[in-house]
Amino acid sequence: MNLQDPRLTKSFTFDHALWSYDGFENDAEGYSHAAPGSQYADQKSVWKKLGESILDKAWKGLNCTLFAYGQTGSGKSYSIFGYGKNAGIVPMASTEIFRRINENNDPEVTFQV
Repeated sequence: MNLQDPRLTKSFTFDHALWSYDGFENDAEGYSHAAPGSQYADQKSVWKKLGESILDKAWKGLNCTLFAYGQTGSGKSYSIFGYGKNAGIVPMASTEIFRRINENNDPEVTFQV
């Protein structure tokens, strides 16, 4: 097998690479936000960048997947689930789903969660 064969070459790209290790400050409520000049991706920015678009597509009936990849301890679970005041994508999506359901005024539309 020739590993230099272009038919065997696979290319991968990432939509986003987010920094969630250091460079943050905690406010009085315990929320971690980016310190001035930091590349830190706080939970609200992760939600804006990824969560909103995934939920909007799912809300329209599309099947969606969010794949978090990275080294152990790099912040994948933190970004997806979070903790305390730093809720991640899953709890933010849950809150948004129920907010949208509660705003529904069409008696012909029903929801199952």
